[in-house]
Amino acid sequence: MATDLEKAKHNIDVSSNEVGVGQVINIDPAESHERLNDAGYTRRLNKRQIMMMTFGAGIGTGLWVGTGQALKYAGPGGIAIAYTIVAYVVWCLYMSIGEMTTYRPVHGGFIRQASDYVDPALGFADGVNFWFSWVMIIPAEITAAIDVLKFWPSSQNIPVAAYITIFLVITAIPNMFPVRLYGHVEFVMSWVKLIAIFMMLFYLFIMASGGVAATNGPLVFTYWKNPGAFNNGMKGLAKAFVQAAFSFGGAQHIAIIAGEAINPRKTVKATVYPIFWRMFLFFVLNVWMVGMCVPYDDPDLKNGAGTLGSPLVIALKRGNVMGLAHAINGFIFLTVVSCGITSVYIASRSLTALSDIGLIHPIFGRKDSRGRPWLSLTICTLLGGGLCYLNLNSTTVQVYNWFASLVSIATFMSWLTIFATHLGFRRAIKAQGISWKTLPLKAPGVPYAQYIALILVVFCMGCEFYLALFPFGEKPSAKAFFSVYLAFPLFIFDYLAYKWWFKTKIVSPMEVDFTEAKIFDEEDRLKAVLAAQDGDMREKKRFDPVQTMKNLILG
Repeated sequence: MATDLEKAKHNIDVSSNEVGVGQVINIDPAESHERLNDAGYTRRLNKRQIMMMTFGAGIGTGLWVGTGQALKYAGPGGIAIAYTIVAYVVWCLYMSIGEMTTYRPVHGGFIRQASDYVDPALGFADGVNFWFSWVMIIPAEITAAIDVLKFWPSSQNIPVAAYITIFLVITAIPNMFPVRLYGHVEFVMSWVKLIAIFMMLFYLFIMASGGVAATNGPLVFTYWKNPGAFNNGMKGLAKAFVQAAFSFGGAQHIAIIAGEAINPRKTVKATVYPIFWRMFLFFVLNVWMVGMCVPYDDPDLKNGAGTLGSPLVIALKRGNVMGLAHAINGFIFLTVVSCGITSVYIASRSLTALSDIGLIHPIFGRKDSRGRPWLSLTICTLLGGGLCYLNLNSTTVQVYNWFASLVSIATFMSWLTIFATHLGFRRAIKAQGISWKTLPLKAPGVPYAQYIALILVVFCMGCEFYLALFPFGEKPSAKAFFSVYLAFPLFIFDYLAYKWWFKTKIVSPMEVDFTEAKIFDEEDRLKAVLAAQDGDMREKKRFDPVQTMKNLILG
């Protein structure tokens, strides 16, 4: 069957906007391969690996530690509102990214999508912004890993510089593996994250229900009444929205990974659909449970560093379950290191994508024989690693907050771009007579869900702008503003500079090239035809009346 499919791929019509069933126009095999060129990547990540990578992607510093910052500033009601609303936005992002990527699952991801469906200048600005944010996440995660170790006092005997160097090596090594082995590493690490988060969800539920003796009965909404559901009013709620954006991350990595996925349409579709449960269980349910078990005025929440200030660890301490607290801290450490590894991967692939689609110099797209973008990997590791050493001249909490704030506003800009790109994609398929009903994955509620999400993202950006002008515990200053909002003017500058230099124009819906998508369409059609033929042959063999009669006669 596989051989028949490979032969049939040579007879795909890619010169027409409409590929009818049974329509065959010969095309040179080399040209067909070139049209689906994967830019030197090897498709080695399977559905199981990508699904686990996606489920584990958001379980990192933001969830384990960052929720403590949000709870401290906003209170349980504040984080419940902020995380629930941001969960809706991120779900819409996954649906938008999933619809575009399953239809045209090629290398370059959402960077290429923005360039092809809206404006090359937007693709450049978003690509640089996304790369910048993931480079910032590298030092943020390594900083957090150092903070996590503070849970064990004996760990402080080793110099911070030594820890930074060790963690940099640990995050770099898995990215040197071929992508298939890298996928295995991420698969195992994601399972570790899932086990840890489910352990904590069960514990928090038992604690809130009164199953932990130290609580002296059920807690439920006790801490919503005393010390209260909200803290610091609107300013605290704004802080929770910003922290939620950093905690969730985004859906962009799905589009980036698709370029190295086996059977990408089926894989991406199977990965996107269960995302709702990831959003609900790991974030929405988690923050509601945390708000029930830990008051926002807990001394450890206010003064603790790293996991000493994590609401999950604090809940274990309040329940006098210190043995589990040590185990969970170990799990948290592993998940933070895993996020550091993922950060290097995503940062390097986004920089490579900019090069592969011609938005920056081709040198950054260089890969070895196994598809590893060695130059981009080196640049991202060295740059992100160099920023880690800022910890030697400042407190880790302040450095972490800087990186988290920079990542948050960069994340918001990227979300706006994705929704604008999805709307451009829908306009293009409509203009070219492609029905949205025929898409492999159909995002629900388009375009209304996207418009609502756009409004919510703008609101979140307004919250961060407010905090940049009037930060907690500081006087308004240019330093405080740009340490939070630097990514916004950089994005605008990148877009305008690229547009002015290369004289790019907004892409017309009729000019969008869906050739590669049509090749995938034809592959799917051929697979379906060959599968049906194979099924008919099996059915005929199974119910062959002549063979059945022979079997009866011969006994």
